[in-house]
Amino acid sequence: MKRLLVIFGLGGLAAWTAATAQTVACHVAYAGATRTFVVAPVAHDQAPEPLLQGATLALEVINRLPPAPGAGVTVRTLGVRDGTPYLLHQATYLPGPRATGTHGFTGLQVVRDPARGNELAYWCERRDPHRRHARR
Repeated sequence: MKRLLVIFGLGGLAAWTAATAQTVACHVAYAGATRTFVVAPVAHDQAPEPLLQGATLALEVINRLPPAPGAGVTVRTLGVRDGTPYLLHQATYLPGPRATGTHGFTGLQVVRDPARGNELAYWCERRDPHRRHARR
């Protein structure tokens, strides 16, 4: 009986991890162009790489796996002045089911650098890792 519980417990953990370890698609509008970035889940000890690196703005999206510390999606928008980044905006979203709204689980976010007036807009959605195209 204990073996059955252990096997069922491991199977349940695998199913829970697969259900919560979804990829994230972030739709970003910046400098007159709109792009979609697919962000795979990563372990808690992996450092983020910027998805978008402009001369004056940068965007990082971190999709961390539960149950590690910091699990969920963190979006950071950084201003860049003289090669030095500074934080303009940060938002953290807990793991959960896909949102059904027009602009995913983040809603439409618009970030403006007050020093230069540059603007970046984004929204992110969770999606099935086997799905090829993001919802429009």
